[in-house]
Amino acid sequence: MRKKLPNIILLVLDTVGAKHLSLYDYHRPTTPNLERIARDCTIYTRCFAPACWTVPSHASMFTGLYPSQHGAFENRFLLRDNLPHVVPILQASGYRTLGISTNSLVSPASGLCQGFDEFYDLGLKDLHRIRAGLEGHVPDKNADPGTLATRLRSAVSAQKATSTLLHYLWETGRAGEVLKTSWNKITKQAAKWLRPGPIDNATPYTQKTLALMRRMFQRHRHDGSPFFLFVNILQAHQNYCPPWRWRRFSRWRDRAAASPQKFYFQPDSPALAQLVATYQNLYDDELRYLDAVIGCFWELLDSAALLDDTLVIITSDHGEHFGERGHYTHILSLYNELIWVPLIMRVPRGLARPGVDRRLASLTDLYATIMDLVDSPMPRPETSYSLLASPHRMLAISQCINPDMWHIYLRSKQKSSGGNFSPPIFSVVTDGDLKLIENRDGGLEVYDLKESLIEGKNLVNSLSPAVLKDYRSLLEELKINTGFYDAQAELPGQANQRVA
Repeated sequence: MRKKLPNIILLVLDTVGAKHLSLYDYHRPTTPNLERIARDCTIYTRCFAPACWTVPSHASMFTGLYPSQHGAFENRFLLRDNLPHVVPILQASGYRTLGISTNSLVSPASGLCQGFDEFYDLGLKDLHRIRAGLEGHVPDKNADPGTLATRLRSAVSAQKATSTLLHYLWETGRAGEVLKTSWNKITKQAAKWLRPGPIDNATPYTQKTLALMRRMFQRHRHDGSPFFLFVNILQAHQNYCPPWRWRRFSRWRDRAAASPQKFYFQPDSPALAQLVATYQNLYDDELRYLDAVIGCFWELLDSAALLDDTLVIITSDHGEHFGERGHYTHILSLYNELIWVPLIMRVPRGLARPGVDRRLASLTDLYATIMDLVDSPMPRPETSYSLLASPHRMLAISQCINPDMWHIYLRSKQKSSGGNFSPPIFSVVTDGDLKLIENRDGGLEVYDLKESLIEGKNLVNSLSPAVLKDYRSLLEELKINTGFYDAQAELPGQANQRVA
């Protein structure tokens, strides 16, 4: 007789980097509930995302493949045809598949979450807005920098936007254009206040997510069939708006008035540093509230008597930059502020001991882990290692296949740095705590992560030419084996160029 299939819950805390969690030794107490919960779980301390943003990282969780292999990466939202996917495989094994997402990029509407038996897309109203944000709100790459729209693009506060409007009026005398633009901005802001989406204020949608999970768990008591529940919570994503009662590091009047991606347009200054620090305080307070939500989620599981028969995976798709190496939010980077993510797992009773696990892990490993748990006959791709078995992986790869998707931020940063800014496009972390990064211009960075998983000194100038050649050869081999060049060649206007 076949053993009872365990329930599976995959809880993705969108934009939550391990660097900012006290569970992972962050200096601020952001995760007291998660630390309590983790005592009965396995904590993976070296888990890395295969990409720096939402779509490719989630696709890797669902398929066990790297972005260049599954096809959902920059400028693309759909997986390649005929790929094994965790949802239909679990359905074929007898699971009811459920989904809740406050991030519209991870939903049936975006094409990334097709086939669920039941899916609640709480962030649908933000889909067009997020897609426009990914493109930088600028369809014309050669837009005139003197136009009002282009000038307002760099405004990081209401005061700066007002000042820009007044200066433009003084210079051009175009009162009609200024009034029309001002009215449009006022009406858009009023709409955000009256009917905020998850990007404006995620808290109501997080609370609705909890309510939906409560209903699902109660329903499970009656039907008893195994379920797979995928949940994406957007609470920590920009624009940061933590509930007032959870503000410990930010002041009550602090708010993220503009997307921090606009910081790429600003020169370094004390004022910018202060603004970034304010945004980081808001982010950390979002984490405190999100930690309380996780505590409520755990209580729901316990009260529904689900903990002993459920695989619970708590992780994230990527982290967040706050000015480190001149980076902001989660674009144009493969540094560990973004790709080092939390991974906490509670497996059904008797399958694993709780504690700290220092093995090298990737979000791609969630696929093979789930397949092993349900004893699926489907083959595991070489890029996915089960966390319930041996052997352990030796390399964790991350990719940014087309950084030109964020062309306006890339060009602005290159201009302000005198052309010296080149973002990472391919990185490798080894089981021996070595990190290699290849940049867009072919430059190499090398870091020793033994003392800290946050990159310190770039060692490239202290290494011999023979060692550097070996590192470049390894990167080249991995790019070929993972189809990185083939993926680049699929992009319009991209040449399949390799660094010699």
